[in-house]
Amino acid sequence: MALDFTEFFNKYEELVAEVDSLFDRFGKDFSDKVKCEKGCCDCCYALFDLSLIEALYINHHFSKTFSGLERSKVMDAADKYDRQVFKLKRKLFKSSQKGISPQEIMEEVARTRIRCPMLGENDLCLLYDRRPLTCRLYGVPTAIAGAGHTCAKSGFVAGEKYPTVQMDALHDRLLAISQEVADSISTQYAQLGDMLMPVSTAIMTEFTDSFLGVRTGTPKQPPQAEQPEQKAPVSAACASCSEDKSKCQTCSENSFSLVLGGKGAGEE
Repeated sequence: MALDFTEFFNKYEELVAEVDSLFDRFGKDFSDKVKCEKGCCDCCYALFDLSLIEALYINHHFSKTFSGLERSKVMDAADKYDRQVFKLKRKLFKSSQKGISPQEIMEEVARTRIRCPMLGENDLCLLYDRRPLTCRLYGVPTAIAGAGHTCAKSGFVAGEKYPTVQMDALHDRLLAISQEVADSISTQYAQLGDMLMPVSTAIMTEFTDSFLGVRTGTPKQPPQAEQPEQKAPVSAACASCSEDKSKCQTCSENSFSLVLGGKGAGEE
């Protein structure tokens, strides 16, 4: 019997709605700096991995949407993408063995551009409405592990402060949903909830019971006790706030604004 992940897809879509709302807020507050428009596909060459819940979601909707020759063309593109990513990872591994610093390796990843298999011949995403969170936030300032990033085509200027989306907080929420998926199927793989994969692998993988390590005959685990409501990530809360940030204790303590191309607020 096919596994039903509807419950977790709904939770994921709630997070997607939050992210879209946040992006729309940036578009209103920084209309002269957010340059995203139909036909721009700069983000479609960036390299990033999907969490388990995103991989399952993309795979589900890809399978529902594509068939026949069109599906074969995307699968061929995914296979090509996968082989390019594998070569890159092998190269980066050799670089790490030679003692090259993690920062230099990450900079090389940032410079590498590989065309997403879901990018159509007209430079439009074939699954635009189902695209991952990273794609949805590409045109606004984001931070990963404290380092600021933004699209080179945007109008955000290096050295100036802007509200910044903390991607680590979003990734934690994705991993939390992914772990719920893993718990619900009583998987035999302890690290399934932490699994990451490129979009190409997500498209080509058959997420069977065997692949996911479902324990045959093991009943679904009872739901865990309800957890206290989590506060929204600082970036999401502050981005929608119209008050003077200097008067807000939360903003002054958490320094949600980072300096693009330089040190974050509060750093020496």
